[in-house]
Amino acid sequence: MILIIRNMPLLKNFKTLKASSVMESVIAISVISVCSLVAFLIYLNVIKQNKSIHYFNAKHSINLLTEQSVLENNYENDTYTFNSYTISKEVTINKAEQTALLKFTIKSGNSIDVINKLITYYDN
Repeated sequence: MILIIRNMPLLKNFKTLKASSVMESVIAISVISVCSLVAFLIYLNVIKQNKSIHYFNAKHSINLLTEQSVLENNYENDTYTFNSYTISKEVTINKAEQTALLKFTIKSGNSIDVINKLITYYDN
């Protein structure tokens, strides 16, 4: 009981908060709406991509094929067949800039995707 009586003057120093105004409520709802809209748009973009696992396996294979082409100086057109997809490689060489453009075409089911890789060209 003594603690309560000693703390009474401290409680009187607290200021009371006024109720929120309508304008503050409108601003809060607007901020929440904008955040919800941004989150919804990001979610829709992620869902819209809808790439299959075969596409990502093919991209990994393309990275390996690109490294293999650089190491072996293999600048020839070629076709690689895997279980669920096919990769076609077309090479365009620019000797003036010493670059080679590798154009990989992924065919998986009904979808066709193209990935371009630019590498340095070493003339033998």
